[in-house]
Amino acid sequence: MSEKLESYNIIKDKIHAIKEEYPSLKNKSDDFAFSALAVKAMYYKNPALTLSDTDINDIIVDGKFDGGVDFLLSDPNSEASDLIIGQSKFYQDIKFEDAFSAISKMLSFYKDMKAGHYENVNVDVQSQFLTLNAEIGEESKIHFVFITSAKQNRIRRDRLNKLIKDYFPDTENIDLIVQFADDIVESIKELESRRPTVESGKLKIDEAGNCLYYGDDAVIVNISAFSLKSLYAQYNNNVLSKNLRYHVPGGGIDKAIEDTIRDYPEDFWFKNNGITIICSSFRLDGKEVKLKDFSIINGGQTTYMIHKSKNVSEELNFYLPCKIIKTIGDTEDDKSNFILEIAKATNSQKAIKKVDLKANSPEQVRFAQAMRQAGVFYQTKRGESVPKEYKETYKNSDLSEVGKLCLSAIFQMPGASRNKPSTLYEPPYYEFIFDGDQKKISNIVKELLYIDNYWKKEFKAQYEKETRNSPNYTDMLPFANNSRTICIAFVMLASRYYSGNLDANDINTIYNGKKSDSAKNEYNEVCEKLEGVDSVLPKGTFDNKNAYDQILHDLFLTIINFGYANYNNSLGKEDGINATNYLKKDESYYNILKSNWYMIDREINFAFSKMK
Repeated sequence: MSEKLESYNIIKDKIHAIKEEYPSLKNKSDDFAFSALAVKAMYYKNPALTLSDTDINDIIVDGKFDGGVDFLLSDPNSEASDLIIGQSKFYQDIKFEDAFSAISKMLSFYKDMKAGHYENVNVDVQSQFLTLNAEIGEESKIHFVFITSAKQNRIRRDRLNKLIKDYFPDTENIDLIVQFADDIVESIKELESRRPTVESGKLKIDEAGNCLYYGDDAVIVNISAFSLKSLYAQYNNNVLSKNLRYHVPGGGIDKAIEDTIRDYPEDFWFKNNGITIICSSFRLDGKEVKLKDFSIINGGQTTYMIHKSKNVSEELNFYLPCKIIKTIGDTEDDKSNFILEIAKATNSQKAIKKVDLKANSPEQVRFAQAMRQAGVFYQTKRGESVPKEYKETYKNSDLSEVGKLCLSAIFQMPGASRNKPSTLYEPPYYEFIFDGDQKKISNIVKELLYIDNYWKKEFKAQYEKETRNSPNYTDMLPFANNSRTICIAFVMLASRYYSGNLDANDINTIYNGKKSDSAKNEYNEVCEKLEGVDSVLPKGTFDNKNAYDQILHDLFLTIINFGYANYNNSLGKEDGINATNYLKKDESYYNILKSNWYMIDREINFAFSKMK
């Protein structure tokens, strides 16, 4: 088999395999299935993430009038709901002009959709884009992804990247990721080989005895780049099992590392921070260091680029600094905290997300236990596989998703939950949600996950069907597609008000917002007043799915209808306003409540009266 076709044929075999794995792909073209394969390999490496048939039907939009886009999704690994806009080409060969044209179409598609030219694409593409774009906040990024099964040959990525600057010269949150055949094969291998730990391994050092000990618990050595490459080749992403993040293709740091390896390998030791390894034990044996139960916790990007480089081999070898540290602690909590502190202190090349640093903390471990008792599998660290009994979307979750739902529902901040989810880590939100009454919050979260899933999987489609013949359907649809977080917030508010947990004064405090420090404190006190609230809707309602769904449906319609009226009144008063940016502001939600509360009060009582 020629080198040119080797990766293509591997991908072709994997396409046939994924068609057997997913019934929804069985009768689809290889081009369509290639998109699904690429999405799974790039964005679903984490065993805790499940790509279902339903997901594929939503994500893969390849078809007539698709606007030059083959897949649309929210990055499941992103805390900020990054938007992925992708096109794939299942080709044996590709020219620069083909890639250039495909990428240009994606960029034009995004510009058209942002300008409201929905008529240029089919209904499925329109609906998927509006839904995903509704989740984009100020911390989100837009990733255009071009994927092909063809070899790169002489196509230059930098020439393709120039397109981004030409189309969006003043935007920093947009980038382009280009993946050729070898890149996709590498992602497939990582997907298939992922395991949570590495029990043992070894690295070569420059000279026997050339080391600097720090007591019995740590040592600094110079390791061979080729031995690091070999270790990664053997265990793949498993050597990064306790690392804080996955390697993300592209970017200036990748290029700098690659350039140094190729042009100045003798300077690599000086220019690179090296890697840090955490382990249960280590032993120096001549020119080798042997490791037990280990993981690289800093330097994952360096490791990946060394593994990927053609300029690293037994002959083309160089050395880089490596710090090896034994895990310290008497209890599992102590050990977890120690690892997190070391990871936080040693990572400096890229900003670390707060969600990464919290992921294995003691309160998260305890919260996971509370969630399991409530019937939900809660992922505390990357690499955990979701047990079969928790595979349904609303029966498994993680820190980021739970935090966003609680910001919307408990703290009545539907705008911040999507526009600035890092708000979660500010006092008092994180501590109240994850380190307070964990049993109570877990029971509430169990329902919030269901409510969120109901909006996404059932209500949205019902709403489109019910309102399709309305005169203002095309205007209301974008608003409804952006309404998810205000719907979640309103359900919790309505139920707390109906049950008597919140009174008229409390509602007044909420819809007047947080205009001063004293108002903010009063606001938070009202939101945290959960005495007697152990569920979202009244206790026992969750056991009757039909009744539960009907209440959700009625409450969703209430806030959407009143919300749309307020939004429509704002159109002539504010320049550049649209449904997306209108609903990214908590103040918009508060104004909807305040200006319509007399009628909203009646609708709440009517919705809950159906339970009797």
